[in-house]
Amino acid sequence: MRICSLDLSKSSTGWACWGEGDAHVASGYWQLGSEYSSRGRVYAKLHENLTDLHRLGAIDALFFEEAIHPAKLQGHTNIESIKLACGLGAHAESWGEAMGCRIVREVNQFTCCRHFIGSMRRGTKTPDLKEYAVQRCRELGFAPRKHDEAEAIGILDFACDALGILPYWRAENPLVQQFTGRAR
Repeated sequence: MRICSLDLSKSSTGWACWGEGDAHVASGYWQLGSEYSSRGRVYAKLHENLTDLHRLGAIDALFFEEAIHPAKLQGHTNIESIKLACGLGAHAESWGEAMGCRIVREVNQFTCCRHFIGSMRRGTKTPDLKEYAVQRCRELGFAPRKHDEAEAIGILDFACDALGILPYWRAENPLVQQFTGRAR
């Protein structure tokens, strides 16, 4: 089973893709648009990039972070950000269904984060969580170039666990440290 995971964002969408016979995880990030790109252009770019990944090996399962968690609908979130985030999630879901993925699943960002980096104290800041994701990836033998790529690897790790698959990086590193303080 080939699994693809996405940390969706206009400026930097993290992605990770792995199948049970693969020696390594393929991962990276895509810039889907700039401040001048229309939402439609951003969705089209996501479609193009996913299709390119699918051509390299059929994707059976697509996991992506939910668009907007209800707790985040305050503060600096504006209507344009909400439309874009929801549109990216909807497009990913539609692409997965259209391409015949057996599993297409949106995942809660907090549940996925707890799975990958462990329980966090209430009030842990987003920049710390991003740094913890990068640190966890390094512990597991990955070298993410951006936190978006690290978070996509975390979603991939969550997806494998949800599907009952023990990936090579967990088989080789079953015990990982718990993060308790601020990221360094």
